[in-house]
Amino acid sequence: MTEATIAAGVWKFVLDEPLRVLVVDDDPILREFACVYLSAPQVTIDTAGDGEEGWDRLAGGAYDIALIDIEMPRLDGYGLLSRLRDDARLSDLPVIMVTGREDAISIDRAFELGANSFTVKPVNWRQLSHQVRYVVRAARHEREARRARDQAVSLSRMKSEILTLMRHEFRTPLNAIIGFSELIEKQSLGPIGEAGYVDHARFVRTAGEDLLGLFGDLMLYSSLSSNERELREDEYAPGTVARRALSHVANRHGPMPTIVDLEEKLTVFADRELLERAIFHLLSNAVVHGGGLASMSVATAADGSVMIAVRDRGPGLRDEQVSACLEPFHQHSAGLARRAGGLGLGLPLAKLAAELHGGSLTFESGEGGGCVSLILPASRVVRRHSDEAA
Repeated sequence: MTEATIAAGVWKFVLDEPLRVLVVDDDPILREFACVYLSAPQVTIDTAGDGEEGWDRLAGGAYDIALIDIEMPRLDGYGLLSRLRDDARLSDLPVIMVTGREDAISIDRAFELGANSFTVKPVNWRQLSHQVRYVVRAARHEREARRARDQAVSLSRMKSEILTLMRHEFRTPLNAIIGFSELIEKQSLGPIGEAGYVDHARFVRTAGEDLLGLFGDLMLYSSLSSNERELREDEYAPGTVARRALSHVANRHGPMPTIVDLEEKLTVFADRELLERAIFHLLSNAVVHGGGLASMSVATAADGSVMIAVRDRGPGLRDEQVSACLEPFHQHSAGLARRAGGLGLGLPLAKLAAELHGGSLTFESGEGGGCVSLILPASRVVRRHSDEAA
């Protein structure tokens, strides 16, 4: 092939990237043909006359692919392929089996031992060149995908370890800050000369409680979204759980929302911590974004489900805003001038809590404000014998 022919575009090399190829075959003519027909400016072709010599070359050099004959003296192609797949250094090396056999048994055995492809003599060298390029690229993509998967698994494990470490190491000092600030605020060891110190202690305690709440939300959302936390279920009155959430909101935001209605005798089988945290966030959002005015009701719907509804007098949310606010770490009011702080996990947490109980979170908007309802299915309601008799 002349340089002029190549320049004219009549001939084009198939193997157009740097490759190191090992051809293992006891036929010297086939080895010579391989060196001629697979050659390209960026390709290095090495040969070996049997399986043992091929193994020595593969173990001592970095090859991109091996073309291995089946019938060879000392160590045949099957034996060499088996050694490759058992060796951690060479287990991923792409291998094409080259043989005069065309029977199904030979083909099946080659692929069972881990061959990437199979070709039959007499060899169509142009076709084999394309085959080599395809097999090498496919193997490279598979290695990259495996590496990315292993990295993702490693990062996930690291995330879990970091969160576990944070859970253990942050909670203790935060509780200490809150506890000692409360002792100072209450002047437990005697009166403080300057009253301003009490206010300072109150600020420290509030900041510590806010930080602990954010940290708790982050830990809780992480464990729920990764299915690491199971429901801790027992019988609870949702009205009682709602009152506890209400008191936390009052401590945090000051003005207490108006309770519209609580169905006192209603009892559900639920995770109290999740339910209370979800209601707390619904109330907090209503107070912050609803101008400090909010109301709540807990009642049984016509289909037997339990509806915990929180209403506010704010502008409400459009459908596209609802979808965005249900994404973790999203803030309805972004930027430094936003009215409320937080991680943007309130509504996503409430949604997860509802769904883990088999329920849902619904949104309504109107001229008088918005309403968010946490719905628990009727199967969560605890039925008493007296209720069934009535």
